[in-house]
Amino acid sequence: MATHIEKVEVFCLQDPQADFVRFEGSYQNVLVVVHGENGLYGIGESDSPPQIVKALIESPPYNHLSCGLAALLEGEALDDPRRLWQKMYQHTNWHGRHGVTLHAISALDIALWDLFARTAGKPLNHYLAPEGCTGKASAGKGTGSRHQQLPAYATIYPMQEEPEAFKAQISPYLEQGFRRIKICVEPWWQDTEKAIANLTELRNYVGQDIELMLDVAMEFTRYEQLIPFVDTLENLGFKWIEAPFELDNLADHQRLKSSTLLPIGVGDLGFTTVKEFQPYLETNAFDIAQPDITMFGGISETLKLRDLIAPQGKRIIPHGYNTEITLAVNAQFLCAQPGIEPLEYSTSPSVLRQALILNPLEITSGGNVKIDTESPGLGAELNWDLVEQCRL
Repeated sequence: MATHIEKVEVFCLQDPQADFVRFEGSYQNVLVVVHGENGLYGIGESDSPPQIVKALIESPPYNHLSCGLAALLEGEALDDPRRLWQKMYQHTNWHGRHGVTLHAISALDIALWDLFARTAGKPLNHYLAPEGCTGKASAGKGTGSRHQQLPAYATIYPMQEEPEAFKAQISPYLEQGFRRIKICVEPWWQDTEKAIANLTELRNYVGQDIELMLDVAMEFTRYEQLIPFVDTLENLGFKWIEAPFELDNLADHQRLKSSTLLPIGVGDLGFTTVKEFQPYLETNAFDIAQPDITMFGGISETLKLRDLIAPQGKRIIPHGYNTEITLAVNAQFLCAQPGIEPLEYSTSPSVLRQALILNPLEITSGGNVKIDTESPGLGAELNWDLVEQCRL
């Protein structure tokens, strides 16, 4: 018999030592905790402005199409997280069908899946394999983990401008065992010659055996700004180009896709439902879907995307630059998929990134992440002391 949802809590957290970072949300966090009547709880988060998400969850109803999300969930049976996702989606129609409302739904959906799996005494990955994603969710369905380890890549952000400085940034992660590094386009890339020289210096420093990826992070807005770097990226063996342009610029994504053999990744910044991916799928404008599960409607919507794009041979590698909760969600998702894809590993020094979870994922000497494929739910143990220290 399914447990019922007793209450929903929302915590807005702030790293007390943090300064503003231009393009990074790790120093703030919105944590949601969904409590069951059985005494268990599930946790989730969203890489989104905490106070806005909190307001969407805790607000009283405006009308039946504009409801606070907590009131929609409290008292409900936790029989199927996807049914509850649909209820939240239908009763926020007034807010619009995309954007920050989906961020709030994402955080809650992750917590609901965590509580659902914990209640059944099963790891979350049990429900995330393709064979287990149809029909009503239940404790008896799913095939569980396929992979006990996943390759991990360290995202370096912001990347320093001078070679000695960025080598000092990257060196600790190479020493830790990482074999994959992702860098980001920075404002200093406006000097094309300097950026190309730095890319070459980076490759010479890490050697040929280290995989490199590039996140443009929408620093460029036009095809003409990025194209001077493509030959260099190809010659240096980069594995993909991520978020090359703003997502409403479909035409330049198509141009880039047709002008390079480098895989193009999209969707980490801005997409919140499968609907937004469909024009990109129809025009073959990408190779890798990179939804952020904490913003892309949570686990429920990510499963829909996975099943939509798989028949066309598209890869799915979730974005993850938040706390260890996001890493746990992404790891549970990826370890249940047929192919092996890399797990993004944020290198943010934020205390929320480093210490919100008491049992973080381990990096092996070969640059892989060991996945907890047995503990119930996400397998993540919340650091309540830090929550109290950092809550606003």
